[in-house]
Amino acid sequence: MNEPEAQEILVLGVGNVLLTDEGVGVRVVHELMARYDFPPNVKVVDGGVLGLALSGTMMEAQRVIVVDAVRGGEEPGTVYRFPWEARPEHIQYKDSLHQIDLMETMALLPLMGTPPEVVVIGVEFDDIDHYGLELTPRVEKAVEPLVEQVLLELERLGSPARPAAQPREVTNVFGHTSQGN
Repeated sequence: MNEPEAQEILVLGVGNVLLTDEGVGVRVVHELMARYDFPPNVKVVDGGVLGLALSGTMMEAQRVIVVDAVRGGEEPGTVYRFPWEARPEHIQYKDSLHQIDLMETMALLPLMGTPPEVVVIGVEFDDIDHYGLELTPRVEKAVEPLVEQVLLELERLGSPARPAAQPREVTNVFGHTSQGN
C-alpha cells in the first residue's frame, strides 16, 4: 500500500533586513536553515522584499508558512499565528512596501490557480522606520519563540524538522533556499 505523497510546504521569511525589525522574518528563516534539517517536501526560503516575484514559488506549495513583522496593537515582541484567510481585522499589513506587495501577491494567487493555504507566524514590531541591521531588543527576544512556532506548525502539518548534526552558516543572500535532505 502506497503512502499518500506529502504536501509541498513553503516556509517563507519576508522583510527588509535594512529596516531593523522589518527583517525579522528573514532572520527567522536563516535561523531555521542554519540549525535544522527538513524533509524533502519542505522548502525554506528567504523571500526578502521580492513581493510579486514570490508568487510562482508560493504556487508550487500546497501550504505556506509566512514569517513576518506585523502590527497588531500589542506589545512589541508579541508572537501571532493566524491563517491568512482569517487574519484578525486589527492586524495591519500596510506599514511597509513589502507588506503591500505581500497583500497584492496574496490577492493574485487565486488568479494563478488553486492557491496554497497560508498561515502567518508574525511578531509585533517595535521599529521599522529606521535603518539598522539589528533587531530591537524585544523583537530579538521573540526570534526563538518564532522559530519554535514554525517548528510546531511543520509538526502539525506532518513534516517535522530535525536538529542539524552541525549548525550551518547561512549568508544574507536574498532568495537563498534550503530544501529538505
